[in-house]
Amino acid sequence: MTAETTPRWGSTLDSVVVYAQGAVCRRLARGSVSPDGRVRVTGLPRSLDPGSLRARVLGAPGVRVTEARVEVEAEPLGTGTPDELRREVERLRDEYAAAQGRRDRQLMLIEEVGALHPVPPARRREDPHRRTPVDAWLELADFVDERLTGLHNRLVELEEALRNVEHELTVATDRLARASTDAPSAHVETTVCAVLALDGTGDAEVELELEYGVPGAVWVPAYRLTHRQGDGSGRLVLRASVAQRTGEDWTGVRIALATADLRRRADLPRLRSIRIGRSQPAPAPSGWREPPAGLVDLFFGYDAAGPGPATTVAPMGVAGGSASGPVPPPPPPSPPAPQSYGGPPTALPAPGGAPPEVFGGGMPALAQLGRVGTGQQAAYRRQVLRG
Repeated sequence: MTAETTPRWGSTLDSVVVYAQGAVCRRLARGSVSPDGRVRVTGLPRSLDPGSLRARVLGAPGVRVTEARVEVEAEPLGTGTPDELRREVERLRDEYAAAQGRRDRQLMLIEEVGALHPVPPARRREDPHRRTPVDAWLELADFVDERLTGLHNRLVELEEALRNVEHELTVATDRLARASTDAPSAHVETTVCAVLALDGTGDAEVELELEYGVPGAVWVPAYRLTHRQGDGSGRLVLRASVAQRTGEDWTGVRIALATADLRRRADLPRLRSIRIGRSQPAPAPSGWREPPAGLVDLFFGYDAAGPGPATTVAPMGVAGGSASGPVPPPPPPSPPAPQSYGGPPTALPAPGGAPPEVFGGGMPALAQLGRVGTGQQAAYRRQVLRG
């Protein structure tokens, strides 16, 4: 069975549910099903979402819908064949010529009546002087005015009819010029319908319910509070302003409102794995913690400056005598004693092998850091911090 022979059912809009953005429409259709179970339901708007179409059978437990899809049909606006259009053009041309002839005759009649004017008779020389008959002249002028008024009114009607026939002739001529057997017309009409396949159909009539979503609808709440002065109660009224551009007429249709979002995703949740067994105690937190951020760059300035210039420390004199020879180098430091648990930390050796307490003649170790290179200062400070 082709699309032309498939039964076509008309549908009526029954109810609409308007969401925050968009709406869901419900249509009802009734009719007898063909033996192959194919049905074509018409009347759907062009703005519907094809993926939102849902269909079901009402009041027939043994019948169900097995397939539902949306199809768009296109038909040319002009249903006449070229021969019919040609005959229509010829008829309108004859009618236009007749209307034009009536208009021209009316113009000629107006011109003849307007040319009427009184002409006095020729007076001979021997005839005495006579007065002009003014009453006859006035009666002729009144007759001409009255006749011209009626003729002009009739002329207006004939010109209006001529313009109408000329417009119809222009439209028919354009339609005939556009009609062709090898190229489709540029003006077509599109209609949206739902093609359904039913299973378990019988001879009785079946009622179908179709639901689909349309995006061009919205509603806005409006509140109105009524309160009288001195009264301890009031009245709150909720109203809704609904706007839609779906291409359907919602007059006399039940409308429901919802604050949900129609476009929100409704995917199935992902279930996590469940372990069945005895509960285990939570692990104890470890004592390790991450170092603070920026600890590596703490001495970046000292390292970037590079080693400082080498300085020579002059030997200090010894009290009680003078020495003419070079000063002997200091003895090597003795190994540190073993430190007991919980005791004070052992002092770090100063750079150059000097004892930590005295560096170069009894000066404190920190005071002598200004004479040491920058790299040695940074190393010494890191040792101090680690200790």
